[in-house]
Amino acid sequence: MKKKMIALSLVAVLCLTACAAVFVGCDNEQPRAYVSLDINPSVSLVLAADGTVESAVAENDDARVLLVDVSLEGKTLQEAARIVAEASVECGFLSEDNSVVDVTVVAEDGSVEYEGSLLGELQQAFTAAVGEDSFDVTFNSEGSYTLNRMLEYYKEKYPNNADVQAMTPAKLDIVLSVTQKDGSISFESAAALDISSLITMAETTYAQIEPYMNAVYEAAVAEAELVYENAKAVAASAVWAAKYTEFMLDDVTVDWDDVMGGDFSDIIGGAETLLTENYGLQYAVYDSLAITLDYLLDKCVQLQGYANAALEKVDTARLAELLGVDEAELKAAIADESGNITLEAIDAYVDRLVKNAAADVKEQYESSDLKAYLNGLQASAEEQVEKLPEAYADAIYAAADALEYTGVKIGEFFTDLSELTIEDMRGAVTKLEAKRDAAMAEIEANLTDEQMAEIEAALADMNESIASAEAKLAEVKAEAKAAAESALKQLKEELVSEHKVTVTVQ
Repeated sequence: MKKKMIALSLVAVLCLTACAAVFVGCDNEQPRAYVSLDINPSVSLVLAADGTVESAVAENDDARVLLVDVSLEGKTLQEAARIVAEASVECGFLSEDNSVVDVTVVAEDGSVEYEGSLLGELQQAFTAAVGEDSFDVTFNSEGSYTLNRMLEYYKEKYPNNADVQAMTPAKLDIVLSVTQKDGSISFESAAALDISSLITMAETTYAQIEPYMNAVYEAAVAEAELVYENAKAVAASAVWAAKYTEFMLDDVTVDWDDVMGGDFSDIIGGAETLLTENYGLQYAVYDSLAITLDYLLDKCVQLQGYANAALEKVDTARLAELLGVDEAELKAAIADESGNITLEAIDAYVDRLVKNAAADVKEQYESSDLKAYLNGLQASAEEQVEKLPEAYADAIYAAADALEYTGVKIGEFFTDLSELTIEDMRGAVTKLEAKRDAAMAEIEANLTDEQMAEIEAALADMNESIASAEAKLAEVKAEAKAAAESALKQLKEELVSEHKVTVTVQ
């Protein structure tokens, strides 16, 4: 009878579990933890202090197939891991030909004992799910081939960044998970955070993402959200601008005798005040532009991240040569129906090839030529995405024109609109939000309680007027969700039927 191969012996697992029991104490409180399972599919989890899954996210489309009809939140790590393992076997992702699971386990306090106990739980869950009479499963906690390659890549890219130079594969894993979903933080900024802060960011980010939220869903919803948010922002901004102008005009006094005598200083002064001190108008413009740019930033980072952006050029013959595989086989594995090839697809293929290769073959994948070629693809993909804002130049110019109309110089926020980058947009959003908040502070300082109450009433009326826009957004989201879930469920059914594997619960 073939026995399950596991990275740790049963004795070691029991010892680590015992150590963890001593470590966590009598109150059963434990440090929060980040756990990722990469079979391909790839799933990331955040564990709460009680050891249950606080939030979970599908890192790729294969994982979305697995999680489309299940929920991992609230389950123990063993329960969640077993669900992932069973579904992976049923869909053919975890098999004799792909039997290595890349695992990352990071406790927020760095406890080696607790991390070891979690690894033991994962191994026990997979062993129970697959069954001892089936194929061997091996766990790798040293990071996937791609994760380690990328670590080298980033250390070469940021030679003077101490945080990046000190980074481990485990920290890189969670940094990438966060930055590829949250456009508000850059790689370098995330690298500077400690594990506890990164886990908090992951928990917050994951909570906003459902398994059905694939590229198709995002594309369908994105435009509808922009229409709604802009409609709401424009309506609200109009209220602030109009009411504040009204209150300012109430304070403008004109000596008409002076005017009749040719002295227009009161009128000129009042006009200048309306232009330079109309904080309602300033708030409106800053808010509207910030919303537009934030939307475009999210679209660039989340919908077209470098990992799943179609590469402009891939020399498949050279890549096949470096990997020692047939080019036709390679193309079939990494190209979609339209012939597009993404870095994510290449990395997934390479990881599967490397982790399942015989020990005497793996050395060839450490060649500097292969890593240099893959690093070049990554650099190219990142450059493609960094230039994405150029595609939205018209929308940005339109928003910028509105800002210029108020007398505010666009140079405060952008250095060069013709070569706009994601980092420029991220910085501009931050500055605009600060300006918006400063304008609001002036509004609140200058208006009476009665005037603020009048504005609040006007905003309430405005909310009723855009109810139809809100309803339309909800309708689009519901339709997109239903379509995405249906497609994912159908694919899951097809995979299960194709592999005809039934997992027996032990």
